Amino acid sequence: MLRRLHAQDAGQTSVLVLGMLLVVLLLVAVMAGATAVNLEARKLLSAADGAASAAAQAAEQGASGPTPRVSSDQVRAQAQNYLAVSGADERFSGVVVSRAWVTDAGETAHVELAAVVDLPVVSAILPARVPISVESHARVSLNR
Repeated sequence: MLRRLHAQDAGQTSVLVLGMLLVVLLLVAVMAGATAVNLEARKLLSAADGAASAAAQAAEQGASGPTPRVSSDQVRAQAQNYLAVSGADERFSGVVVSRAWVTDAGETAHVELAAVVDLPVVSAILPARVPISVESHARVSLNR
């Protein structure tokens, strides 16, 4: 009777091991995807910092006072120019300047960039793309 019970249980361990292996592989895929999205968001934030800084440096001194000012149109143009010159257009998939605006009467330039990240493991099976968005700002400074 003991032999008959043992024969009925043959192969059960293989199913358990395969199930656990599948769970581990899924966890690795999720962790790799989360890491890829985080790294790309940090790289995009660096590009947004550069674009905001370039926009703030393009400020012009106007008739409104001694402090240089920047307009929203200047911020957008400088941010797009920075993305083209720095090569961010090639490094990121679908990068765009989603918003560009100023605050503090034109003394602070704000830039928001958006891009898409392809998940490394899942994209081989499914077209998995995650949209990311970052925001940065820079203040206009007057050096004398």
